[in-house]
Amino acid sequence: MEYWLRKRAFMLRRAGGLKIAAGLITAGSAVAIYRSVDEWEDVREVGIVRFGRAVVTVAKIVADYKYHLYGLYYPSETYDSTIKQCHSRSAERLLELAKANGGVFIKVGQHLAAMEYLIPQEYTQTLSVLTSRAPQKPYEEIQNVIETDLGKPINEAFSEFSEAPIGAASLAQVHLAKIRGSNELVAVKVQHRRVYKNSKTDIHTMEVLAIIAAKLFPEFRLMWLVDETKRNLPKELDFLNEAENAKKVSQQLRHLRFLKIPRIYDDLTTKRVLTMEYCPGAQIDDAQYMRENKIDTHDVCRKIARMISEMIFLKGYLHADPHPGNVLVNKQNNGQIDIILLDHGLYLTMDEKFQRLYSELWLALLKPDLDKIKMVANEMGVGDLYGLFACIVTRRSWKSVTKGIDKSKMDSSERQELRKYAASLIPQISEVLHRVPREMLLILKTNDLMRNIEHKLASYRNDTLIEMSRCVIRAHYTYAISHSSSHLSVLSNRCAMWWALFKLRLYELALIAMDKWPIRRNRISPIERPLADNINSAVIF
Repeated sequence: MEYWLRKRAFMLRRAGGLKIAAGLITAGSAVAIYRSVDEWEDVREVGIVRFGRAVVTVAKIVADYKYHLYGLYYPSETYDSTIKQCHSRSAERLLELAKANGGVFIKVGQHLAAMEYLIPQEYTQTLSVLTSRAPQKPYEEIQNVIETDLGKPINEAFSEFSEAPIGAASLAQVHLAKIRGSNELVAVKVQHRRVYKNSKTDIHTMEVLAIIAAKLFPEFRLMWLVDETKRNLPKELDFLNEAENAKKVSQQLRHLRFLKIPRIYDDLTTKRVLTMEYCPGAQIDDAQYMRENKIDTHDVCRKIARMISEMIFLKGYLHADPHPGNVLVNKQNNGQIDIILLDHGLYLTMDEKFQRLYSELWLALLKPDLDKIKMVANEMGVGDLYGLFACIVTRRSWKSVTKGIDKSKMDSSERQELRKYAASLIPQISEVLHRVPREMLLILKTNDLMRNIEHKLASYRNDTLIEMSRCVIRAHYTYAISHSSSHLSVLSNRCAMWWALFKLRLYELALIAMDKWPIRRNRISPIERPLADNINSAVIF
């Protein structure tokens, strides 16, 4: 009884914060009703119900942590065991909320699933199913959207149309069809009927919940996530914008023979319906498909890393949502491996200043040059948290950063160390994410997704780092050449770039050669280490 009273007293001490939360909930409910007042059915189904479901879920999560952790000493085995159980229960609650509310909630859940540097493992593992198994909408709803937007019956546009979707995402789902007249096989992406209308209320709901979380847990700063969702969602909901993005990136990266961007059928595309070429393939993290088709996972990782790195460092135009459901791999009959990039709704356009800063940051991380890391981090607004910022960008420990992230591959012990420190540094990590330029948030998300793919495919040969280094070198010297004041300076920079790329290629060949030795399966041995270090120590400069 005494223990219960202590808990009760603790809850009462939070009454001030709870009063504020109650006021925000009341205001939020009013807005939810107001925004859907034109259709009473929508008020019941969309406004009140969705908002209430979210509030109840968050209230249960808060109560779970407060009740079960009260009175426990940190650090202790009991505390660690209890908080893991709280994480697991809360993650399941968030998953059910995302599935029930759909749309924006699934999109945010996908984002959280990729944030292994900030979110406990129980959350990332549980929410990861949202990237490939989002809820489906009934065929009647899909047919209604198509016929409303195209202005004609579905059988006039398509001679065949599969009622069962081949894929479902947070905002839409995809069906196979054949175009009437040509019988071309296409994929038709159809936006969920209510997602646009629901999006305004959903974002407001998240805004209210983020404020409540900040009142109850001052160390959490989640408004940056709400702001990013609010800024980017309108772009993702406009399929005409997605069609233009697909055409633009297809033109920019046409030299990458392995990259396949589905062709768009403009006459069958609207703001809510996107008709494109059907490109078969397996999800990029499907290791079983790779084994069955004898696909080299290192080659796949190199291709993905080159594609993403060219977007970031050379083109300044980045696909900002390359989760495994949006990147496919396909082996053609002639043995050629294609990487298929889908879902072009959200792209990040970077200006030259940000591109240069980000390139300089990676050059400093690769050398490593701690003074330069600190200087670039300051320019990006991070200030005294530059060390933590470097760890977030590389997803490596500070020890690895100071020694050189190219000197060793992350192992299970370092991964566990990162998770341990991330759990204790959540307030500081939240502060870093609040300070950095908005471009960094999407880049961090993309980098995390890329590393997760490499990890799932068990690629341990620094494939991603090598391809990224290659693009960083090209970006650095291209900028230097464009700002050279004489022909001699241009020639000098060109030679320096070629030499750096040549040394990087030697390092890559050395890793490939060592990969064939039995001793190289898990890590470079002490015998091999001098060779790798000597080649790699001067790769950049």
